[in-house]
Amino acid sequence: MQGTLKTALDNIGRGKTASCYLIHGDEEYLVEDAMNRIIDGILPPDQKDLNLFHMEGEDEDIGAICNSILTPPLIPGKKVVLVRNTHLFYSKASSSDVIREITSNIEKEPRRAAIAFASLMEIAGWSLEELKDEQWKKISDDDWRSAIGGTAEADRRKWLPKVIDLCDRLKITGGGKPKDTDKLEGVLKSGIPDGNCLIMTAGAVDKRKRLFKAMKDVGIVLSFSMARNEAERKGLFKDKIRDVLVKRGKRLAPDAFLPLGEKTGFKLRDSLKEIEKLIVHVGDRETIDRNDIEAVIEKTAEDSVFDLTAAIMEKNAGKALQILRQLFDQGANHILILTMIAREVRLLFQGNIILESGEIPAFRPGMDYRNFQAGIYPSVKNLVDKYGGKGKWLATQHPYVIYKTFKNAGRFSREELIGYMKHLADLDLALKSSGIDPQLALKRLLIGMCRRR
Repeated sequence: MQGTLKTALDNIGRGKTASCYLIHGDEEYLVEDAMNRIIDGILPPDQKDLNLFHMEGEDEDIGAICNSILTPPLIPGKKVVLVRNTHLFYSKASSSDVIREITSNIEKEPRRAAIAFASLMEIAGWSLEELKDEQWKKISDDDWRSAIGGTAEADRRKWLPKVIDLCDRLKITGGGKPKDTDKLEGVLKSGIPDGNCLIMTAGAVDKRKRLFKAMKDVGIVLSFSMARNEAERKGLFKDKIRDVLVKRGKRLAPDAFLPLGEKTGFKLRDSLKEIEKLIVHVGDRETIDRNDIEAVIEKTAEDSVFDLTAAIMEKNAGKALQILRQLFDQGANHILILTMIAREVRLLFQGNIILESGEIPAFRPGMDYRNFQAGIYPSVKNLVDKYGGKGKWLATQHPYVIYKTFKNAGRFSREELIGYMKHLADLDLALKSSGIDPQLALKRLLIGMCRRR
């Protein structure tokens, strides 16, 4: 059955442990937190070493899972079999979530991205050998839709070669047919022995799969999806960070929440890892401020790309070229750099149009952020309700992003921005289809964009 974490924990506290729990969703911190709290509720600390059996999704073996949940614990008491980050619930229906897992982890957790791609190859029926040496380029949009389902994933050229190379280097071959879960489904339906409990966590699930239905019929399913509404996501982020800090006798300065979120993508798991570093950094000091965040949290390649686009807005060619050199030293991919620059130009173009549309109050470049939030931003939000839109549209971005874009939009004419978009599109094609030097090409691009007119 579908349940809530509070109800599940209350029942465990009353001695009513379910035979199995499936905890899934893309809010990784909440999934991990629920998993740990359920395990803590079932097993006393002194029994975890012998009565907790742990298996990662990359090593999951259905036969081993079944054998483990059918055998008694090593010492008297309850037994928990944990299968963490399972891929057994993946299918074409969840391929977009699998792709999101791949693309969001290529840089920070390459092994995890490669393992997720191995599962995608299983869904598609591909092998790594069929994709290596640029053979992936032979996959047409129709073939992609047929194998993966959903959209043709127009951006795949940006991440496919990288993750294929990762799999090759990490010796993760994947592919073949998806695992047959009939045996596990049979064990669940026949009944897990009293005192034994199966816990599985997953990032993505296809609720139509027989295994999912079996878990839901005999156990408890808990879902923790990332809030899609920006306000809810930021609210959850603040609440969880504040709760953790209060327990440690610390607090985050009000103006430090946004810098922390921007550094970690407002992802709870990543933020809490950094919070531990910050607590050590401040020592006996109670308040963690934005200077601590800048000092402790390493600047990522993406942070440097934002610095690069800021230098372009300032038309500071020297600074832009220096940051570009740093990016290449960090190992940043030239396509990522180009994509981020293109994103900034698109937002500036949209900002230019919005400012000249007459649909929002007059914006002054010298206006501070507080006055923008109070006087301008509500009208910008109304544009979303009026015209719709999502994803890459400026009006759906964080208020501070919109504010900075409006401040910079006046530095470029409409004709300049149109010219830049055409140049960026041409350069993107050239970088992907010819042997031009990417560093030299990007240097020329930056010099041209920073030239004062």
